[in-house]
Amino acid sequence: MKTISVIFGGESVEHDVSILTALQFMNAMDPEKYAPLPVYVAADGAWWTGEALRKREFYPLTNAKAAKLKRITLPLAGLRGKKPYFLSETRGVFKKEQQIPFDLIVPAIHGSHGEDGTLQGLLEFCGVPYAGCGVLGASATMDKAFTKEHLFGLGIPVLDHVMVQKPAEGETVNLDEINADLKSVFGARPYPLIVKPCHLGSSIGVTRAMNAEDVLAGLLLAFRLDYTAIIEPFVGNLVEYNVAVSKAFGEPRTSVIERPVKESDFLDFRDKYLSGDKAGDKMKTGSSEGMASLNRVMNPKELTGKKQKQIRDWALEAFAALDLAGSVRIDFIGDEVTGDLWLNEINTVPGSFAYYLWQESEPGVSFTDLTSAIIEEGFEQSRLKASEFDLTLGGAVIFKKD
Repeated sequence: MKTISVIFGGESVEHDVSILTALQFMNAMDPEKYAPLPVYVAADGAWWTGEALRKREFYPLTNAKAAKLKRITLPLAGLRGKKPYFLSETRGVFKKEQQIPFDLIVPAIHGSHGEDGTLQGLLEFCGVPYAGCGVLGASATMDKAFTKEHLFGLGIPVLDHVMVQKPAEGETVNLDEINADLKSVFGARPYPLIVKPCHLGSSIGVTRAMNAEDVLAGLLLAFRLDYTAIIEPFVGNLVEYNVAVSKAFGEPRTSVIERPVKESDFLDFRDKYLSGDKAGDKMKTGSSEGMASLNRVMNPKELTGKKQKQIRDWALEAFAALDLAGSVRIDFIGDEVTGDLWLNEINTVPGSFAYYLWQESEPGVSFTDLTSAIIEEGFEQSRLKASEFDLTLGGAVIFKKD
């Protein structure tokens, strides 16, 4: 029996969605192979563990609830090549450190400080085995502008964009300069446009701009969430298509393609997580809740064989080019009238790990089988990366022992 630590929450605006994804993943794990160890990163950055964290009704965390948990830390040194563990300080007069061993970490933090390569970098530094994308894939895909520019170079269609950096403290947004950039990229009549944070997901902070004043308002919102914003053309007759990609089953393969059903001109956070008959229902932890309960059409009939092949081929090419792993969801947008398609963004820790796309695929994959595949791929990736450190290798020794 292997102990699998699922880490979730985090200092991210997608904190609550991450809780839902992690609870679903732990509930789906094969109990004959794995024992889940929940690790909750609170909004203040504290790490906690305890069986109570597996219950949806335990959230939000309060001081009274925290008394039922163990606060833990991850040692930064001494874990490479050994069985990893967390450290917990026992309560009471005579405090002592307790080790909580585990075998692998599954990152389930959405967005900042978890999906962006920072957590993966920490685990690499400590020598801790983990599942999912590595540092490169996680960090590259979290930067929408970098992803666009890299994929454009591969011939994968992406929307043109203008990147705007958050002004230094005491300075203001130079709207005249931004307007000049917009006209240079999008033409004399650039509106309507979409303004959004460069490093966030779940459609958080996305606004539509009909004029320069709207652009300014959108940038001010984006800069409350991120240090960089991107501006793109608004796509009329918008349609969205999502597909999951994974090599955890062996050769890289794609899932069924979905068309999310939206309630406005673009799919926002409310559509994804809070729409429906009862707004709160989507935040439950059943396997059909959260992102999995979004209204959607699987393998939509309007997608011709050629269009389906394009989406799958582009998704596989992006997956390989960015060295991705785990269960990744790649989102496309298109114009229903012209038939044009563009790759929009890549989610390396998608809501519900995109299991709902795999279970509808041919052949279908259960959520339990998906969790097992992700975990075992993590063990294999970590084994390939592991190496016994020897300072004498490479011929770069300067200071020699007597």
